[in-house]
Amino acid sequence: MRRLLTAALVLSTLAVAPAAHAWTWPVDGPVLRPFSLSADPYAGGQHRGVDIAAPEGTAVRAPASGVVSFVGAVPNGGRAVTILTGDGYAVTLLQLGSASVPREGAVEAGAVVGTVGASADAVTTEPHVHLGIRIAAEPHGYVDPLTLLPTRVSVLPPPPQPLE
Repeated sequence: MRRLLTAALVLSTLAVAPAAHAWTWPVDGPVLRPFSLSADPYAGGQHRGVDIAAPEGTAVRAPASGVVSFVGAVPNGGRAVTILTGDGYAVTLLQLGSASVPREGAVEAGAVVGTVGASADAVTTEPHVHLGIRIAAEPHGYVDPLTLLPTRVSVLPPPPQPLE
């Protein structure tokens, strides 16, 4: 019954989630590892966020406006910053080389909050930032960040023209 109530809460929250244009990508690289979460929050092999590639030292931007609730180091995650948004999300950025915001400081979406560091992740070993988002009131309320971020438009080069 608890799982059913949790699922209903998550779905109702997602139904009133802010428009994707209110969020921004923390870095401009490709997604190296997608979000993966099963019905059992304790099952192995899950990934409660997305890993986005970027060179070490790249500026990391706040995906949403809010108040910084945590700045520090976490095991296998390097330096981390968590931002609590006004609409109830906890937005966590991991694998940072540095953090440039104070705990309890307000940040605007797009503001620089740190830099990409060396990866401390055993799975995604190249430099990246891990973006995890969850409904702050729910310990297992993780959501796929790609559902909140603006869709990226890829522009492909035109196909080669045949030689005459």
